[in-house]
Amino acid sequence: MLLIGLFTLMQFMTACSSQNASVHRSFPSTFELDVSSDILETLNGNTFVAHVKEVNPVFGRALAIKVRGLNVESLTDSDPLKVSSAFRQWHRFRRILKESSHVRIRNLERGKNGFWVWADVYLDGKIIASSL
Repeated sequence: MLLIGLFTLMQFMTACSSQNASVHRSFPSTFELDVSSDILETLNGNTFVAHVKEVNPVFGRALAIKVRGLNVESLTDSDPLKVSSAFRQWHRFRRILKESSHVRIRNLERGKNGFWVWADVYLDGKIIASSL
């Protein structure tokens, strides 16, 4: 019985390794987004949801993308001044995204506390930085 289990495990491992050897898909590290069709919504002052073509299917198709290096206040904070600031940041970020001609995301990295990705975001060729 043990030999059958070991044999089955070895066959499974061999099949998996031969499949990986025959399928070498590479995915781009830079993605161009169409502002009118690919950006689906803006969640807060540094996060938007976008349809990213040609991304690794592990991520999915509608990705929540957080702008790396852009820190904002939380919309759910208990301090009304911080919530007011977060609301203004969200509106400004949404307006800037909509007014951009070209949006490019680079260096995608999976977030640690939720299903979203970090990315360097470029609007019309300029990287979004903490100065937004």
